[in-house]
Amino acid sequence: MNEETRVDIPIALTGRYITQVTKEKGGRHYELDGAKYDSVTSLIGNTIRAFGVEKWRADWISNQLDTHNGRKLTKSLANEILTASDKELKASASIGTHMHNIIERLLKDEDVNDIPEQLEPAVQAWLKWRRQHIEWELVGNEVGIWGKHNDIYYAGQVDALFRKPKSGLGNEYMVVDWKTSSGLFDTSFLQVAAYAHALRSMKGQVHDMLDSISAMVVRLVGDYPKDENNKKIRTEPKIFNGKVQYAQVDVLHWSSVFLHLLDVHEGKKKYVKRTTL
Repeated sequence: MNEETRVDIPIALTGRYITQVTKEKGGRHYELDGAKYDSVTSLIGNTIRAFGVEKWRADWISNQLDTHNGRKLTKSLANEILTASDKELKASASIGTHMHNIIERLLKDEDVNDIPEQLEPAVQAWLKWRRQHIEWELVGNEVGIWGKHNDIYYAGQVDALFRKPKSGLGNEYMVVDWKTSSGLFDTSFLQVAAYAHALRSMKGQVHDMLDSISAMVVRLVGDYPKDENNKKIRTEPKIFNGKVQYAQVDVLHWSSVFLHLLDVHEGKKKYVKRTTL
């Protein structure tokens, strides 16, 4: 039985809540007013190929085949070889979750005295970024957003939403997503642009004037140690170097790409009449 976890998340700038539903065996969606909303990250991941991830999994399989060369291939060994990358995936997810929790507490000005040694450089990197944008006012942390495009309802959870100093009338907002990945990728730009686009489409629902909405991806730089051949040792813990890399996303461009992606996703479900002669 595929159990599910249901969590009510505050919707950005509305005072309402959206329910996040996570399946035990994978998969996530959201529910609001009786309607089901697809997860932004799931829509992206299920529609476009992630060539970097595919190569990463292939490298793991290749390394495992070398490691177990000469052994009799059994069903359990084949499964071990094919799922070897899952350990790294779980470790990376655990690091990301832990770092998100630390940032959430820092944003709330709470004392954080239990930072693991591995993450101390990442925390210093984040503090460096925060000092650079200290004038930004936090107005939402781990808040939900939702949108609709044609027949597709989509939703997601924004890591942080800031209000920037006013320039003229109205308010300028910045959607920010934290990353501990090995780089800044197109999928991340799509993700934050989708969040910003959804927030803009919620304009009639929120209690504030949304004159301008921007988006940024912030990466706490880190990678695996390397051997004498400059090859990553993926069985060792990731090392953070105290640097932060961030990119402000062109929301107009990347949200347009996201909407085209939704068109592709929707088109894949359309009935195709086949004829054989």
